Amino acid sequence: MIKIGKLLVIGVSVIIIWMAYHFLTRNKKKLKRFRQEWETGRFFAVSEDIQSVSSYWENKKRSQLNYAGIDQLTWDDLAMQEVFQKLNYTQSTVGAEYLFNQLRDIDPSLTQVQNNEELYTLLADNQEIREKLLLNLSSLGKRNYTNSSSYFYENQGDKIKHPFVYLLLAILPILSIILMFYNLTSGIVMLVGSFLVNIIMYYRNKSVLENELFAVSYVASVIQTAKSLSAIQHPEFSTYANELKEPVQPLKRVVLWTNIFSFGKEKVGDFDVIFEYIRIIFLLDFISYNKIIKTVSNHKEQYRKIWERIGELDAAIAVAFYRKSLDTYCTPTFTEQEEIAFENMAHPLIDKSVTNTSTLGKSTLVTGSNASGKSTYIKAVAINAILAQTINTALAKKWRMKPSYVATSMAIQDNVLDGDSYFIAEIKSLKRITRLIEEGKPCISFVDEILKGTNTIERIAASAALMEWLSVHNGISVIASHDIELTEMSRHHYTNYHFRESIANGEIHFDYTVHPGPSTTKNAIKLLEILGYPASITDTANGLADHFTEQREWEEIGRREKVST
Repeated sequence: MIKIGKLLVIGVSVIIIWMAYHFLTRNKKKLKRFRQEWETGRFFAVSEDIQSVSSYWENKKRSQLNYAGIDQLTWDDLAMQEVFQKLNYTQSTVGAEYLFNQLRDIDPSLTQVQNNEELYTLLADNQEIREKLLLNLSSLGKRNYTNSSSYFYENQGDKIKHPFVYLLLAILPILSIILMFYNLTSGIVMLVGSFLVNIIMYYRNKSVLENELFAVSYVASVIQTAKSLSAIQHPEFSTYANELKEPVQPLKRVVLWTNIFSFGKEKVGDFDVIFEYIRIIFLLDFISYNKIIKTVSNHKEQYRKIWERIGELDAAIAVAFYRKSLDTYCTPTFTEQEEIAFENMAHPLIDKSVTNTSTLGKSTLVTGSNASGKSTYIKAVAINAILAQTINTALAKKWRMKPSYVATSMAIQDNVLDGDSYFIAEIKSLKRITRLIEEGKPCISFVDEILKGTNTIERIAASAALMEWLSVHNGISVIASHDIELTEMSRHHYTNYHFRESIANGEIHFDYTVHPGPSTTKNAIKLLEILGYPASITDTANGLADHFTEQREWEEIGRREKVST
């Protein structure tokens, strides 16, 4: 018996030493990676499904009346998913979901945005705190489709019915071993029988509850992470640690069930199979699942506080990392004047992009030739307007604006499934903007190629009428168009800017720089010439264009050829 006892002690000691070694070397490797990432400003992004990463935003949006954040059309118009991916240095699913929501949930009061600046600075400057957070958050890790925020919006997980049955079945193997001391045969039969029953129960119920088990294991890990973060000792982090300590108190019992739930799931090596069978035989997943769900359901508000704090910390590290990767950025200033003013603004999705400096008043019309840069310019302004109001960051030397919601109408497509033509889709898109303004919400609207889906006469008339409406109602509007007529019709209401090009040696060159005043150049027909279209086509096109410019009416096609002969 003494020898068996010694062997047991040695065996347990070996397991503890092995696990400690694994833990320490794992953290050492992580730290090396984190430091390399912060030194280079580059990181390898983990693939995350959009439906998963948007779940917190979806849950929050459903819980609010008259939600006015960044809608899907604006998000798609501006390729904000790509912006999110560039920003997404988060280490956990909670952080990724929080950051996604942060980029979409504009609040013109700016309360949260300005409060976060102190945290961004702390995490950028204090390596010790940052690395402690990174280690804890990376241990929480990323898992798609956990929807862990749903547990404080609504009860997603149903409690297991008749939990006492699982407790009784879990005790049976222990009772069987005790029985073996009194009746070996009966004890063995009972032990084998209990193993078989529990294995059948485990796999039958696991298939039914697999998604819930997967989700609740992450919920438990969130609480465990909150407990670990609340224990971080550092004077500059004490405020954030204390904000976690109080709400985590009633959820502490979940930590015990978390350890049981995750028993053997850490993949520590040769012991994986043993741990797995222990969890199966004693039905640990189902017992701990029921306890965790019950505890979280009874303390939803406390769970919400720790979930959002973890998300805020993780997202803040991502923002600090993003800023470090930029050549130029600034923290914006805000004004009640209806304007957007910036110096050396860059496009967040274009490396080494041409920068522009402008002061855009209440109403701005941007004109220019094809491919001259006007669409890219207004998209850059719109994206920076979002970043300024969500992560307090603008890719510019200076940035000033009125806090406002952002809405766009740009990449319009017809909708075959809904039966919407291009023009119907376009006017529905524009209606979103007028609705926001009619509701009295501060709004910056960006429209690219206004009403291009209909005939010229009605396009110009309707565009001018809409532009006039926007100019006399609250809000800032920035409109890009090819239609030179609009510059003439709106000159008393809109400030004009334009992009230009030059043609030399049969090639067209753009400077991608915005200039004051309306566009005076055209390149569509010149591009036909450069691409080698028949001279009869380009000559006729030039003649028709010149006639319209001089006479303000279109010449009948075919007439020019008859006159020349």
